Amino acid sequence: MVSIVITLTIAAVIGYTAQVTGLCMVRGVTDWIRGRRLRLTAILMAGFWIYLFTPLIEYHNHSFLTVYAFHWSIPLGGFMFGIGAAINGACSISTATRLASGDLRMALTMLGWLVGWVLLIMAGVEPSLRSTPHQAGLLPWFAMGTLVLVSILVYWKFHDRWRLWSGIMLVGIFAGALFLYEPAWSPSDFVRDSGLNLMAGTLPFPSLSRVLILLAMLLGMTAGAWRFRRFRWVLPAIGETGKHLGSGLLMGVGSALALGGNDFQLLLALPALSPASLSAMAGMLAGIWSGQRLTGHRRRGHSAPGSDARS
Repeated sequence: MVSIVITLTIAAVIGYTAQVTGLCMVRGVTDWIRGRRLRLTAILMAGFWIYLFTPLIEYHNHSFLTVYAFHWSIPLGGFMFGIGAAINGACSISTATRLASGDLRMALTMLGWLVGWVLLIMAGVEPSLRSTPHQAGLLPWFAMGTLVLVSILVYWKFHDRWRLWSGIMLVGIFAGALFLYEPAWSPSDFVRDSGLNLMAGTLPFPSLSRVLILLAMLLGMTAGAWRFRRFRWVLPAIGETGKHLGSGLLMGVGSALALGGNDFQLLLALPALSPASLSAMAGMLAGIWSGQRLTGHRRRGHSAPGSDARS
């Protein structure tokens, strides 16, 4: 019982911190294009904080850090996911934070995501690649040393943005702790397994513990939105229904091809330096950049009123 309470508290803290910091790859790419590189750098490095728990990972013999070989479908899936995230205006993590802030358009995105993943499974296209156990070697020590040095540099040179860096750092640390209890807690894993359950005709949701973890995370996100007065109900307009369903469909198909959404890639796959994850992240970044250019040109060309740039 104590472990469950601790786990749910950690999930709520992750949700609250993700809401407060604006943890979003789409926003990170936007900042990067505008010359502000700290947010995306912090996001890409967040998952490596899992190596703080290297002794516990080895003690409990957890094998959730796995390495997949490169396959052409993985960067393609990452690119499709990135395009969908750019059109949606939010990646997998920020889709959840915006939904918890009252933006009901994100429910359409999540529905499209689930449909996209299920359709790909039904078509028998989802790649099934062999994985090998992760051999950490000196990587944990190198990663932790690099993170500490970069954190000192950020505090010294970007003191005014230390709160952003430390917030995203805390998400990475608490995410690593949560992986020790439930390796498949991420929202994209939850959507994937819900789709698999629907296909198998079993219960529509994964285990009760994963449902509770997701609910605790959403409650933490909602608390953060209330705390900083970001909560407001946003209903989807008729013209936006296709946009969010379509972007969710792209994100679902893309994450299935890439073996996971950006939350899984950032917090679990990338720290193992898996060739598959490295190519998936490259594809996602390229897709977000391309999608932003596409939607940016469309907005300028049509002068779309009231477009939502929040991510």
